[in-house]
Amino acid sequence: MRAFYTFQDLLAISRLSESTARRRLKESRNGVGQFPKPIDGFKRKLLFHPDEVQRWATGQHQSAPVTKVESETQRQRRHKMAMSALEKKGVKTTKTK
Repeated sequence: MRAFYTFQDLLAISRLSESTARRRLKESRNGVGQFPKPIDGFKRKLLFHPDEVQRWATGQHQSAPVTKVESETQRQRRHKMAMSALEKKGVKTTKTK
């Protein structure tokens, strides 16, 4: 058994594109999702512990990322604030509800 997996090994195992794997790695570092975290390295020299990668790959740690859904009230409030900010800058907007 190998000592560690490289980022390229992880891509082959997970069948993810490089950009998707990097995004999931960033999310994992921020506490969202269970993507394996590297133990050493930098950028393309990232090294991953084989047990963590295998656990994640077999689905023991897979979970859907948390999606934040905006309520209708939050959307209306955000829209109203954006329109007032535009009006303050001299942009004419149409008034809605």
